[in-house]
Amino acid sequence: MTGRSVRPWWIALSGSLLLHASLLGGVAWTLPQWEDPSAAPHIEARLLPMTPAKVSPPSAARPPIPSPPPRQAPPPAPPTESVAEVAAPDIAVGPDVAVAEPIVPLLGGTPGAEAISVAGAEAALPPLNVLPPRLDLHFQVRYGLASGEQTLLWVNEGERYTVTSVAAATGLTGMFYRGRFVQTSHGRLTPRGLQPEAFWDQRGDKRSSARFDDNAGQLTLSPHKGAPRHFAYQGEVQDALSLFFQLALTAPPPDGRLAYTVFNGKKLRDYIYDVRGEETLDTALGPLRTLHLVRVANGDGRFEAWLAIDRHYLPVRVLRSDDKGGEMELVLLSISP
Repeated sequence: MTGRSVRPWWIALSGSLLLHASLLGGVAWTLPQWEDPSAAPHIEARLLPMTPAKVSPPSAARPPIPSPPPRQAPPPAPPTESVAEVAAPDIAVGPDVAVAEPIVPLLGGTPGAEAISVAGAEAALPPLNVLPPRLDLHFQVRYGLASGEQTLLWVNEGERYTVTSVAAATGLTGMFYRGRFVQTSHGRLTPRGLQPEAFWDQRGDKRSSARFDDNAGQLTLSPHKGAPRHFAYQGEVQDALSLFFQLALTAPPPDGRLAYTVFNGKKLRDYIYDVRGEETLDTALGPLRTLHLVRVANGDGRFEAWLAIDRHYLPVRVLRSDDKGGEMELVLLSISP
């Protein structure tokens, strides 16, 4: 009994002495089951999971995780050729910017926008009257005591047209006035009507010609004698022959005024015509309803025309004066077809 009770006391006494000795003597060692608390990485977020927003910044030994870039609105869709999409309501417009301002550069930068714009403008024009592909108008001409005949020939070949006028003295007048007076107009047929490109004038052995450059807005006259002359113009232009068929294609209103820039064979002039309503004329074709046009006085003499309403608005009577003051009258004899 005694031997067995002494052994635990001795073991306890020996352990106490050894612990005090290590504390007083500065022995640097640790028990094997102890670990430094600062070196325990195995118990990090595994036991306490956290959301990314609340994770504390890592130590300086690890690079910081960059925050994600702020979300941006998706870029606008590229412009298309559809005008409806350009003007869509989801386009933001500032208080100082007109709605039309973003549309103009988009249309300007869209391939084919100019062609679309021109096509749209032409589509808005009123339709032209339909003329037969060929028309022959035969007139009697009176010039003072002289008399003669004149023929107007209209030929339409798709987008091209030609108008030819041939005048010659007849009867006793032909004994004193020899030769023919020939004029020709040639050009394009557009949705707006006639666009002359060339004009020829021949009076006996005297010849002249004119060329129209619509892109440059310039007419060049090559007279019988002398150097070429140049005339600038803007917009549409007609000549002394094409004007009659331009009126036929566009059918003037029963009243009001018409304005045309016209090459009269010698110079380019701006003319204004008063429309004086309907009149009935007795002609070789019987009574015809006509529209009476009178050119406003401008120093170029008299000009009046009566257009047959039921005959494509073609001229059936014309009164004019030349640069010498002589009066000339054309009266329709026939139209074919």
